Amino acid sequence: MGNQVLEKLTINLYDPCVQEKLYNYLLHLLGKQEGLSIRPIVALCIGSDRYTGDALGPLIGSYLEETINCNIFGTLEHPVHAGNFIETLNIIDRRYHHPLIIATDACLGKSHEIGNIEIWQGGLTAGIAVGNRLPTVGHISIIGVVNSRSQIGYLDLQSTPLSKVMRLSKVIGEALAKTIHVVNQVNHVAIPSCK
Repeated sequence: MGNQVLEKLTINLYDPCVQEKLYNYLLHLLGKQEGLSIRPIVALCIGSDRYTGDALGPLIGSYLEETINCNIFGTLEHPVHAGNFIETLNIIDRRYHHPLIIATDACLGKSHEIGNIEIWQGGLTAGIAVGNRLPTVGHISIIGVVNSRSQIGYLDLQSTPLSKVMRLSKVIGEALAKTIHVVNQVNHVAIPSCK
C-alpha cells in the first residue's frame, strides 16, 4: 500500500453486497477528485501472468479492455510489471494531461484476509511481495488479497489458486467498469462539445 491512505474500504469477495459496495465506494472516491470532469481516467492494472497470483491486475485490465472505452495500461497481452513499470508511467505522463490514475494490483496478506478487496484514496506501492519496491502510484488504489504471505513472496503468488484470482478479477473489473462508464457518461454530458 501507499503511504498516504486517507480513507479505506475493506470488503470480502464473498460479501453478498460486494458489487454494490465497491461501486458506491469507487463513485464516492472519484467524486472527491479535483477536476474529475476534465481529467482523463487511466486504469493502471499492475501484474504479470508469469505467476497465477500476480495475474489479478492484467485480468482486470483485459476485462476492462473488452467491456468499456477507457485508457487502460496492463492487460494479459501487454502487462505492466517491474520490468516496464517506469517506462509505462513515463508514457502515461506524456500522453495524458493530469490523469486520474486508478491503480490495481494483487496483494499477499494473512490467511484470514484472503479474498479481501481494499480500496482507498491514495497510491499503492507495487512489487513488495516479490522484493521489488516500485514508485508509489495512483490517486485511487484497489488491491485484492490473493494468498497468504510467507518468507518467499513469489512462491506464494505462484501457488495461488487461479479460481480465486479469476473471481477477484471479475468482481473488481465489473465494479470498476460500471463506475468508469457512469463517470464518463456524466462527464460527456457536462462538457460541451466543440463545433
